[in-house]
Amino acid sequence: MKMRSWLSGLQSRLIVAFVGLTMVALLIAGGAFVLLTRHDEEQRRLDETASVSPALSAEFFLRELRGDPPADLSTFAHDAADRYGVRLLIADNAFKVVADSKGTLEGKSIVATMQEHEPMHDGRLSPYTLIYPESGPGSDLILLSPALQGPRARVTDSGGMVRGLGRRPGSEYSLYLAVPRQSIGRAWLGLLPTLGLASVIALPVAVLLAIIVARYITRPLHRLTLATHQMAEGTFDVDVAMNRRDEVGQLAGAFSTMAERVGQAQVEMRTLIANVSHDLKTPLTSILGFGQALRSGQAANNAEVQRMGEVIHEEARRLTARLDDLMYLSELEGGQAVVEREEIDLGKLLWAAVARVEPDLRTRGVELQIAVPAGLVGSADGAKLERAVENLVENARRYTPDGGRVRVTAKAVAGARGATVIEVANTAADIEPQEIPRLFERFYRRDRSRSGTRGSGLGLPIARDLVELQGGTLDAALEGAEIVFRLRLPPPK
Repeated sequence: MKMRSWLSGLQSRLIVAFVGLTMVALLIAGGAFVLLTRHDEEQRRLDETASVSPALSAEFFLRELRGDPPADLSTFAHDAADRYGVRLLIADNAFKVVADSKGTLEGKSIVATMQEHEPMHDGRLSPYTLIYPESGPGSDLILLSPALQGPRARVTDSGGMVRGLGRRPGSEYSLYLAVPRQSIGRAWLGLLPTLGLASVIALPVAVLLAIIVARYITRPLHRLTLATHQMAEGTFDVDVAMNRRDEVGQLAGAFSTMAERVGQAQVEMRTLIANVSHDLKTPLTSILGFGQALRSGQAANNAEVQRMGEVIHEEARRLTARLDDLMYLSELEGGQAVVEREEIDLGKLLWAAVARVEPDLRTRGVELQIAVPAGLVGSADGAKLERAVENLVENARRYTPDGGRVRVTAKAVAGARGATVIEVANTAADIEPQEIPRLFERFYRRDRSRSGTRGSGLGLPIARDLVELQGGTLDAALEGAEIVFRLRLPPPK
């Protein structure tokens, strides 16, 4: 169970994978090395056998000169084989074996092919001839003919197959060193101990490196896991940024950004709940109070009843406006808003928006200026553009001090056929330049003590969203004692 739990971790899997890859790499490298050096190992085994051939050939030649009989030559073959650790064969001119140090081929004839072998490049070995017996006696051997026996004539049959090697002039027999083919074919097995030693050295190093690499990868992931637990518990002030430029570092940076934005969203949500609760509580309190007064008959006369009804109506209108803002915000954030473009008479739209606030502005002594060229049209969604302009005009009404000025203008953009600009400006002597970017933040409200009023904090953000949804832009700037909101509509497509 513990082993299974250990293997389920990313770090342990990385270690196992790294070690596995190292072992596979060693096997592939070892196999390639064996394939590339196999011929060299086989040749080395033959050269080792050939290295003793000059001494054996010289001794055999002296015995031939003395005229030793076959029995003595057989004894020599057995004794020399024991001394040098090789297998010796002595054959006559017809390639009939007269002496075999192992005794299994004596009296048998061998049919074989020959292959001349050149000396090594450093000259330490003399040339020798390799003889490959065919099927039949000696087919499991490779015969090596020493060079010191001098020139020999090849004796072949009608098919070109070598049946024997001619003896040196005056010589009746030839000496051969026999090497089992199986030992030649398995010469590469001598490399296995070396490869095994390399594996013994490489695997611990691979495990150590795997642990280091796995920890390097998983440590930041562990930090990210702890950070996710903190976020799940409601702590969004987490920072897992790392001084790394790889994918893990990018993930950590993205996580920190996500945590910051989620935290901001949580703050905005709390602010929304607090603001909505406050905005709904005040008119609901008034509605309930005056409704109870009407219900209990506290109104002294019809004029008092009418006044209470007007208050209830006004507070209900405020509630409807707040709910409309929230519904618009929900549609915009949910991507449910649909844009339907049409040609809009901007003069008619602006005059209608100004007419709603004109009585209040006149009562407070606010100068109202409106300038719209006759016949000016824009390409937009009429309902959404009207809502955006109404929010701008209502913002100007709300925050323009008594005796100030509100200015509404519209014009075509020079050089951009069909593009138009709408400006809504108002006196704003108490606003600071650093406050301008915050005006479009959702739920941002200016200080009541400075502005003298307090809105929902959604009018300007909704106006910008509605304009941008139609491909336009909305920004604000301080120009003298005025704040100017510029709404730019793109040309028709």
